[in-house]
Amino acid sequence: MALNTIAVMSPGNMGSAVGDFLGRNGYDVVTCLAGRSDYTRKLAARCNMRDVGSLTALVAEAELILSILDPGKAVMVAKEFAAVIKDSDRKPAYADCNATSPATAAEMNGILEAAGGVFIDIGIIGGAPTEKSSPMFCTSGPHAALMDGMDGRGVKILDVGPDIGQGSAIKICNGAWNKGAFALYTAVMMAAEHYGFTKHLQPRLPGSQAGTVDKIHQAITRLPSLSGRYIGEMEQIAQTFESIGLPAGFHAASAELFRMLNATKLANERREEIDADRTPEDVLKIITETLEAGKPAAAE
Repeated sequence: MALNTIAVMSPGNMGSAVGDFLGRNGYDVVTCLAGRSDYTRKLAARCNMRDVGSLTALVAEAELILSILDPGKAVMVAKEFAAVIKDSDRKPAYADCNATSPATAAEMNGILEAAGGVFIDIGIIGGAPTEKSSPMFCTSGPHAALMDGMDGRGVKILDVGPDIGQGSAIKICNGAWNKGAFALYTAVMMAAEHYGFTKHLQPRLPGSQAGTVDKIHQAITRLPSLSGRYIGEMEQIAQTFESIGLPAGFHAASAELFRMLNATKLANERREEIDADRTPEDVLKIITETLEAGKPAAAE
């Protein structure tokens, strides 16, 4: 199957950037903005993504659909596309690029196959594409080769195996370390902030965790704004670990930690709105104040 028109759902920060670079590399990039926010519409316009108005039109035009969105919505969106594909003469390949467990990828594969569609399992490693770097799309499944021609055209393509779930597993393990480490460090520092010794603990950590702590410490400034998206990813990681006999509790707890962050006022900020002068210490203070304010009053 020759790929000329690629659909991106949805054009958020990652999706719009992927669409932008695919467009620069010769693909006709389309999306559907029905019901989307003004912010998403601006991102799509900025990245020259063509709005076709409906999922039906998207299926009619595209040879490949890239699902890049909150992993908590991945199955729902796969079902929506399966319903359209089932009633269409066209059967574009559907690639799930979200942080979902291998079991969730298998579920979506079944949904698309039942509709007569083709499913590709993808784990994205790396951030949004830039002039200097491209994310790695780790593809898997019997139809993964359909995307080989995209390699070097805004993204890198690495076929990691013939089975659905292999691409998802790479992303799950990568996220389990990176975002799981963010969650653990944030929880430790929230406890330190609660007891009033953050300034004493913080200088001690780099000695035992050279390099790692500095990276994670700086990540705290943007973590609340990303927390809503990370909840679903941590849940998918916990599901994956449990399914192969590994302890799932830490990443389930990480999901709960991200729910706490998502309840703060900082969670409503977009990345470009984050105060560049705000320190990680400022963020920890806001988080702990939010938690304290939400606690029930002590009994008399």
